[in-house]
Amino acid sequence: MDNELGYELGNWVVSQIQSPDRPTQTTFTLLDQEWDLLPEVFPPFTDPGPGLFASWVPYEKGIRFLEMGCGAGVSAVLAAQRGAERVVALDINPAAAENARRNAARHGVSDRVTALASDLFDALEPAEPFDLVFWNTPFIEAPESRPYAGQIERAVFDPGYEMVRRFFRDVVPHLAPGGRVYIGTSEAMGNKEKLLRAAADAGFRGRRHRSESVELPAADFPASPVVAAHTDERGIVGMDFTMYEFLRG
Repeated sequence: MDNELGYELGNWVVSQIQSPDRPTQTTFTLLDQEWDLLPEVFPPFTDPGPGLFASWVPYEKGIRFLEMGCGAGVSAVLAAQRGAERVVALDINPAAAENARRNAARHGVSDRVTALASDLFDALEPAEPFDLVFWNTPFIEAPESRPYAGQIERAVFDPGYEMVRRFFRDVVPHLAPGGRVYIGTSEAMGNKEKLLRAAADAGFRGRRHRSESVELPAADFPASPVVAAHTDERGIVGMDFTMYEFLRG
């Protein structure tokens, strides 16, 4: 595990989401639309990343679109709204698959959105093809020996970046000719080197598609030597949210 700041902030985010003092929220607003939220699903409004990534995906009419780790299903719904011919939303958390189904119904696109509980690609037919695959990865690297303590942690942590390696290996038979993969991550909080290495090992070449820097007050986080080491003279911790595009070959 290489990124101590990411791991510390990931643990803090999980503790905030699971806090008994956190108000119960069943709906939220993102990208100027209203969405349903089930309690067992990661809330995509805790930081700017989910909204940025969902807005950066290059949706196109007529494509076959897969959202991996769909959570509430925001990108799956947006793909259908933008004219995708077929949309599949997958998540290892059964509550997330149900959440995506509810949001597809809420926005009137259930006829084009299929949401399934799945450990990565396991619920798909062996060679079911897609033109565009998007995954807002759980980009916080955790120690390889760390077990998951509930479904929320699966949306935050990737122990040893094993899921990223499995993803790139297993996505290959699900990409149509010319198909593209878009990955949402953070270079400040994740592990860029392991991400790019996993992609290259599976025969992908990657490039930075879009990135946005975010300044967060250090006072918002628990006081610790790790946070202090990443705090500038203004009391700011610099973050980013970055999307990569990957192509085969």
